[in-house]
Amino acid sequence: MPVRKIAKIVSAAMRDADRARKSHSDPAWRKDQIADRRGTLRKFETVEHTIQERDAPKSKAKSKKK
Repeated sequence: MPVRKIAKIVSAAMRDADRARKSHSDPAWRKDQIADRRGTLRKFETVEHTIQERDAPKSKAKSKKK
């Protein structure tokens, strides 16, 4: 492999990494990423049940006084 081709590959990889670092700190990107991750997780039944239990209204425990 010629040296120039390797240099181009390394340069492109460094540019991609720099773009990824910059977009990762973007608040809008983070919000979209979280929404996408939650949407993917909701496909699994056990996660859906856990989310329903978490979002369900919690009843107060009744204490018995003697």
